[in-house]
Amino acid sequence: MNNRELKTIIKMFESSSLSKIRLEREDVTIELEKPTPEPTVHHVSSPPNVSQTAANTASKSTSDGAQGTPVKAPLVGTFYEASGPDQPPFVREGKRIAKGETLCIIEAMKVMNEIPAPKDGVVKKIHVANGEMVMYDQTILEME
Repeated sequence: MNNRELKTIIKMFESSSLSKIRLEREDVTIELEKPTPEPTVHHVSSPPNVSQTAANTASKSTSDGAQGTPVKAPLVGTFYEASGPDQPPFVREGKRIAKGETLCIIEAMKVMNEIPAPKDGVVKKIHVANGEMVMYDQTILEME
């Protein structure tokens, strides 16, 4: 299987309604999977003591945990810490960021995909080097 055939298969998969595919051909096996959409959260009113207990539990688990909130790669591609080779990185460890701010770029099939911060916070640790290939659902950095 050559690169042209592989690119054609990937393009066809991306434009299809399939969520997962596995192809076996001679000595090559290809598995493709699309990310599942985030579930919609509906807030329901509850008695004050239940919501207070939930809030205390959430804040305790956040402060007790040694790890921060992982930010995972939503697709397979190449990780870039800046918008260009002569540009400063979007974030560094210890930098405070706002929800929606660009954390990095993941290039897939010549398309540059900006990855936004899921929440306000501080970049605790960056797990990927500039120019490194990342896999779907791989932790690229942690926030606290």
